[in-house]
Amino acid sequence: MTAMMGDYMYKSAKDLALKQIDSISARVDTALLNCDSAQVYEFASRCSSRIIVSGSDGVVICDTSSIVNGCTPEPPFDISRNDSTFVKAGSISSFSPESESYVIICAKKIDNGLIYSLSDADSIIQSLKSLSLRLLLALAGILLLSVLLGLLFTRSFTLPIKELNKAIKSLSKGNFTVRAKEIGNTELTRLASAFNNMAIRMEMLDRSRNSFVSNASHELKTPLATIKLMVQTVLYQDVPDPAMTKEFLGDVDKEIDRLNAVVVDLLTLVGMDSGETPLNCEELNLSKLLEENVKRLSPLARERGIQLDISIREDLYVSGDEIKLDQVFYNLLDNALKYTPRGKNVNVDVYRAGRQAVVIVKDEGIGIPKDKIPHIFDRFYRVDEARARDTGGTGLGLSIVKQIILAHGGSIDVTSELDKGSVFTVELPLLSGRVSGKETEK
Repeated sequence: MTAMMGDYMYKSAKDLALKQIDSISARVDTALLNCDSAQVYEFASRCSSRIIVSGSDGVVICDTSSIVNGCTPEPPFDISRNDSTFVKAGSISSFSPESESYVIICAKKIDNGLIYSLSDADSIIQSLKSLSLRLLLALAGILLLSVLLGLLFTRSFTLPIKELNKAIKSLSKGNFTVRAKEIGNTELTRLASAFNNMAIRMEMLDRSRNSFVSNASHELKTPLATIKLMVQTVLYQDVPDPAMTKEFLGDVDKEIDRLNAVVVDLLTLVGMDSGETPLNCEELNLSKLLEENVKRLSPLARERGIQLDISIREDLYVSGDEIKLDQVFYNLLDNALKYTPRGKNVNVDVYRAGRQAVVIVKDEGIGIPKDKIPHIFDRFYRVDEARARDTGGTGLGLSIVKQIILAHGGSIDVTSELDKGSVFTVELPLLSGRVSGKETEK
C-alpha cells in the first residue's frame, strides 16, 4: 500500500511539474531566442517549483533559486526526450551542491535550450513515512484484535466442550440429574441437547429401576412374611390342631402360588426388557385366537353371572407370537371379568381399520379414576390395592400386556369412566396380503 501511494504521489508531482514546464516552454523559448534573460526569469518564476533554464550551449541562464546561474550542470538523464527522475539532491551536486533533500527532476528540451523543474519531495517522503507508521499501527491493532477474537472464539468453542465433558463425567459417576448448558444454535448446542435427553431418559430409567426393585422386594416380602408367620404358628403349637394345621397349610399353598406368579411375571418382564425373550412370530389368525379365549373364559363368566360376547366381522391375520398374544388377550378378558359386577356385560369386538387389526375389550365394571388411567400400565401399580390383592393380582399383568403389544409393533389404549366401565383398544399391524383367510393382491 505504501508503494502504491508513493507511486501515485510521485506521478502526481511529476505530472504537475511537466504541466508547468509545458505552460512556459513556448514563451521561454522565444525569450531565449531574443536573449532576454529578464523575460526568462519572469516566465520561470510563475511556476511553483524550482525552474532552471539553460541555453543551447548548456550554460544556466535562469535558476529561480539562484544557485547554479552561469554553471553548466550535467543532466542526470537522457535529455533527448521529455523525462523525469526521483533522486537525492546530493547525488546531483551540479544542481543542488549543498542540499541533501530529495527532489523530483523533470526536463523538457526546447529549440533554444533546456528547461528543468526541480520539485521538493520531502513532503512526499514524510507523508509516506507517516502512512507506513499508520499502517504498521493498524496492522498491529488488527493483529491484536485478531488474537483477542481468536481467544474469545476458542473460549466460546472450548468452554461448551469442557462443560459437556464435565457433565459426562458427572453422569458416569451416577449423577443422573446433571444437565449440560444449551447456549446458541450450533452443533455443540444440539449435542448438549442430545446429552440432556439421554440424561433425562437415564434418570427416568434409574427411578423406574429403583421403584421396580422396591416394589418387587415388597411383593416378595409380604407373602414370605405371611408364610413364615403361619409356619411358626403351626410349628410352635403345644398340641397340634389338625384342622388349623390344614387351614394354615392351605394358606401357605396360596401364598406360594402368589409368590410363583410374581416371580414368573418378573422373569417375563426382565426377559422382554433385556431382549432375552425373542418373539416367535408366525402367521396367526387373530380372530380365531380371540374366539378361543372367549370360549375358554365363558364358563367363568357364567359362574359370575356376566354375559361375555364377541363380535368378529372377518378373519384377520397378523404376524405374531401366539403364546404371548394369547397371554395378552387372556389377561385383558380376565381383568374385565374380575372387575365387572354380576349381571353386567363384557363385549369383545374384532375388526379391520385400514392396515390395522383392532381388538376392543369393553366391560361394564367399576371403571378407573381419571387421574389413575395414565399409570395403569406402570409396574406393580394397582388402582385399588386391597381389591387387587383379593383377586390375586401381582400388579404386573398390564405392564406385560403393553410390553408384548409394543414388541409386536402395535399399540394399546384405554378409556374409562367410574361405575360405567372401561374400554381397552389394541391395534396390531395386519399381515400383508392376508384378509379373511384368503390371499389378496399386494
